[in-house]
Amino acid sequence: MAQTSLLQGKRFYCREWVFHKIQHCLQEKTSNLSAPGTTEPLNPVSGAGKGGSWGVLLVGGPGSGKTALCTELLWPSSVHGVHRGLHQHCLGFHFCRAEDSDTLCVSGLVRGLVSQIRRSGLVPEYEEKVREPAVQSALQPGEIERNPAETFKRCVLLPLLGCKAPSQALFVLVDSVDEGCLTGDRDQRSANIAELLAAHHELFPPWLLLVCSARRQNKHITKLFTVVVCVCV
Repeated sequence: MAQTSLLQGKRFYCREWVFHKIQHCLQEKTSNLSAPGTTEPLNPVSGAGKGGSWGVLLVGGPGSGKTALCTELLWPSSVHGVHRGLHQHCLGFHFCRAEDSDTLCVSGLVRGLVSQIRRSGLVPEYEEKVREPAVQSALQPGEIERNPAETFKRCVLLPLLGCKAPSQALFVLVDSVDEGCLTGDRDQRSANIAELLAAHHELFPPWLLLVCSARRQNKHITKLFTVVVCVCV
């Protein structure tokens, strides 16, 4: 999982309206937080509790710049991007790569998010909650691989729900979420990253926005993410 910009020094142009849309969704969640410390989960039917829409799906054809846009969101190269400061609200991220099977594994996503959330310092109470015996047990080697969906719930979502809400909404970014749809045991619940996220959207805290990117023509993804704001790039 990349820790620096995938643009490798190249300048990023245009698409300002996409960043404005994401910023608007974050502001909507911030303004709709009912009270500091709220732990109200999202409505499983509408996909939105008092915090507004639970996610944003960036869709576009191959080569349309989805990954470049996600990279610019995390590591802004323009003056406007730095000033906008969206990267400061990122709680965690994951880039799915067709050529790297490790990035398509649900266990890799879960393990990476736990590590990033702990390091971010954006949700201070999370560190204490992740130290609890039940959470540590779920994070043991092999346990994530055996039951990644349960680990995602016990080690990421439930601890976040139990934390005091930050003063401003945060987001988690998953790029090329459709890549993982080609792998996994189809008889297993939440067999890939997209299905994991869609199956647990009701447990996302109302202050947390999920931002994903995918190819426009992937009908499976559009069916999974029917309750998000869809943005064509």
